[in-house]
Amino acid sequence: MTPCQSGVRWSAIVAGYALLACTAFAQSISVDASRIAGTIRRLNDVDNGPLCQHGVVDLTRYYRELGVQNVRLHDVNWSYGDVLDMEFLFPDWNADPERAESYNFAASDLYVKTISDLGINIIFRLGYSAEGKSAIRHNVPPLSYEKWAAVVEHIVRHYNEGWDNGLHANIRYWEVWNEPDIADFWSGTPEQYYRLYEVTVRALKRVDPTLRVGGPALAGHEPFLDGFLAYARQRALPLDFLSWHIYTQDPADIAKRAERFHEMLTRYGYAGAQSVLDEWNYGPSNWGALFHDASATQTYFDSTQNSVGAAFDAAVLIVMEDAPVDIATFYTGTTAMWGLFTAAGMPQKPYYAFLAFTELLKSPKRLAVDDAADSPIRTLAGISDDGKTIRILLSNPSDQTHVLRLRLANLPWSGAAEYQEQVVDERSNLEARSAPVTRAGSIFSEVMTGRSVVLLTIRAGGK
Repeated sequence: MTPCQSGVRWSAIVAGYALLACTAFAQSISVDASRIAGTIRRLNDVDNGPLCQHGVVDLTRYYRELGVQNVRLHDVNWSYGDVLDMEFLFPDWNADPERAESYNFAASDLYVKTISDLGINIIFRLGYSAEGKSAIRHNVPPLSYEKWAAVVEHIVRHYNEGWDNGLHANIRYWEVWNEPDIADFWSGTPEQYYRLYEVTVRALKRVDPTLRVGGPALAGHEPFLDGFLAYARQRALPLDFLSWHIYTQDPADIAKRAERFHEMLTRYGYAGAQSVLDEWNYGPSNWGALFHDASATQTYFDSTQNSVGAAFDAAVLIVMEDAPVDIATFYTGTTAMWGLFTAAGMPQKPYYAFLAFTELLKSPKRLAVDDAADSPIRTLAGISDDGKTIRILLSNPSDQTHVLRLRLANLPWSGAAEYQEQVVDERSNLEARSAPVTRAGSIFSEVMTGRSVVLLTIRAGGK
């Protein structure tokens, strides 16, 4: 019985050293160790900080393990408590924004400090979190834009300049509102949001011209974005970053949308603005059924948290390397719905996909990969700075098993090596399985089951 017949999914074959596990290959992939194709970019950041469940669950060790560099703060009350939103920071709209006693910073300060103390950059969303459809009350434009501008100015001074016994957290990214292109978050007109952005960006640039201010945290309505960019150009407004969101089942959708937004930014004179994808995840088949059909809702969230979501997430991380995306934060790194962790703080399958990508970053010099353009298999490869370790990340988000013939060309070493495979699927959480390679070689076989992620590591000088 061959490994393929028995269900064993892994075998390494080096230049005829052993028999191939399967005699037929569905796909060939070639990695050329002599062709450096740039540097692998770190795009595996997350939404929100490591404190969850009112601080009972602390995910700091996992954030460190992932090497999280950026977090976007939105819907923090879903996973932690009543912090950071405007109604918590400035609870009485009738209060005087110039007076310190009008603000309530204490709980939010603790949350922010736990993030900044880790050296993680914060994207601070100014506005409100998602509310239940029967209780939406913060989707209306501010009663006074001038007062709003004064409030956000004091929030920035509190967190960056220490105003009112505040912090010196050096928060560089400030995002104006969340998803004003949908009614759940904005009941005003598009033009009213454009004006809100204008008064906010002008106020924040008066505080500190080096702050990076952006928006609109677009849910996906491109005519809204078109109008926003036209307004910004007409009014000569700064736009340091364009933020946008996407939930889909096709990783290619993310690259396509990123390309369209890059073209729009260039057309309106904002080619230098960063593209910040600060909400993304595996999307439902039917948004209308979500939270209305319990069975469909359960099935969907199970998918975001099992090997389906893990394979999708890894595929997205690979695809984004070739997309015009500068920062990407997954929604969400917490214990909330769509989160990487259970309510008890245990990693779910997608966490290990993110961890595999973090391991890949230890071989940061990107290598050229030749594969089939129409294949669902996504591949990203890199070599370490010292040229002694090659890592290859593979994702199979389809539900079909694929047999791969992997060829490594122009290896920078000769002699013994070690081949290690780590798998994320329904049975495995990135556990390592290694095999020695006793002579130089370059051909491997990999059987990838559906909905799986594989990290291969080939090290020179194996035992």
